[in-house]
Amino acid sequence: MSKKYLVYIETIGDPLTEEGYAAHVPALPGASACGQTPAEAQANIRQAIIDYLALLRGVGEQVPRASEGLDFDFEEVDSTTFPTDYDAIHPNEMEVLFRWMAVSRQELVDLLKNLSAEDLEWQPNPEATSIKDILYRIAEADLWYTDRLERWPEAPLFRLAAARGVALERLRAGSDTVLANVVTYQGEDWTPRKIIRRMLEYEREHIRQIKDRLAARAQAE
Repeated sequence: MSKKYLVYIETIGDPLTEEGYAAHVPALPGASACGQTPAEAQANIRQAIIDYLALLRGVGEQVPRASEGLDFDFEEVDSTTFPTDYDAIHPNEMEVLFRWMAVSRQELVDLLKNLSAEDLEWQPNPEATSIKDILYRIAEADLWYTDRLERWPEAPLFRLAAARGVALERLRAGSDTVLANVVTYQGEDWTPRKIIRRMLEYEREHIRQIKDRLAARAQAE
């Protein structure tokens, strides 16, 4: 029996989303994709879901097999906060989401562990961001989403670890009431579910970007 996923196609911009229409999967926080048209976003999210399910199953998470069939219910939305973002997060669900965050972070660390300082600084062209810049963005996003500001280490991997530690500390410290809170910031609603969804999506988006940088680096050598 195939698994059906609700996919929101975001038709207005998110400050932390790349150009184009953005596709999001509430049931799979971290699965997202962009496209220059809604149809392109729909096509790209299909592959993103397949890749994400494979990653999660590879570490023992109980998620469907893509080979069993996937169906999609696409819905265009003109808001960056989705109806599902208002659902409270239950403690057992929070632990699952923390594991998924750890899985994503481990994939990122595995990509980086053998890179030199020169690799981290390399740019495919003068206007492009380096891998080091991308890592700083991920670290800063963890803090942006959890609204905690401090001074962070300059070394990119240490900054990633420090930022994620603070983010998880804040999320774990939330009571059941806090986990159901809705906070409006500059006219946009934020909920704990949305914060975790965007943290995962942002990291997954940039893991793909780092893979592209590494491929370009290998081709340039």
